Amino acid sequence: MENLLSLSHGPTKYSTHSNGYIVNGYRFHVEDHDQILRTQICGVVVVGESDKDGENVDYYGILTDVIELQFSSDKRVIFFRCNWFDVYDKVKGVKRDEYDFVRVNLSRFLKTNKPFVLANQASQVFYANDNSNKGWHVVRKTQPRDSYEMGKQMNDVDVVVDLESPSQKKLKRTDEVMYLL
Repeated sequence: MENLLSLSHGPTKYSTHSNGYIVNGYRFHVEDHDQILRTQICGVVVVGESDKDGENVDYYGILTDVIELQFSSDKRVIFFRCNWFDVYDKVKGVKRDEYDFVRVNLSRFLKTNKPFVLANQASQVFYANDNSNKGWHVVRKTQPRDSYEMGKQMNDVDVVVDLESPSQKKLKRTDEVMYLL
């Protein structure tokens, strides 16, 4: 109830902007900050609702600003402002090849007045040059830091590893699954 009341009053008149943010295990930087670095970590993907065929749409973009809105009672909401690539033009915007690789044309932006997304909805992608198609970039989705897919062990026991809180490392074994807490 307290959260709802805080949101109903609206944000304070102050907001902060930053050139980076860490959320969901990903470290994001805005595009301007990445220009001086060797690696770029400004690629963003957000899973949208669904298109007219009933399938989910991945929206690919470049992070341009990180905005923090402050609310009363010390609540805050983080937004990413992004330039989104044109996912609706399957010929000149975003396309998927026969090997299920996604390619984007970094010069084709989506014309929208909705550039914002909640920071916790974003995942990170990298855009690698596509040498076979000039002007196109291959999208590479990444795993969050400290998150590993272990797969099957030798004795066919599933293992789930969570390294988010290394101070709480206790080993708990159930009948079929071993968890690292």
